[in-house]
Amino acid sequence: MFCDNIQTSVFKRPLIFPRSLIFAVTFMSLYSAGIALCKDIPDVEGDARFGIYSFAARFGEKRVFQICVSLFKMAFGVAFLAGVTSPSLWIKIVTTLGHSILASVLCYQAKTTNLSSKSSITSFYFLTWKLLCAEYFLMPLVR
Repeated sequence: MFCDNIQTSVFKRPLIFPRSLIFAVTFMSLYSAGIALCKDIPDVEGDARFGIYSFAARFGEKRVFQICVSLFKMAFGVAFLAGVTSPSLWIKIVTTLGHSILASVLCYQAKTTNLSSKSSITSFYFLTWKLLCAEYFLMPLVR
């Protein structure tokens, strides 16, 4: 809101939403929703025992895990498309290759995650945070 006010009131410019901002908001919205749902999967038993009705407790670990993976894939798909449509060739190459690698790591780990093992699910959850940290290196390249 502060930036909007500066842009319109101080600089007397029309309010614009740059492509990089739209990308960042879309990516983070999808990815954050996935992380928020994913964090409850390892603790379904505890949630049920204490009457906490998380999505994982209500709909089951497998279903919520699939939803999380879909949200992560959508986020990386948005990132891939943002990279492909970049005007700079080197940014196209770096971002599309980088996001393809991150998405591939995510898909491989999702396939090998054992949903009956709490440590396997927790490992996948921590991987999602590592992938997000890697995304922070690629995100500034999208223009």
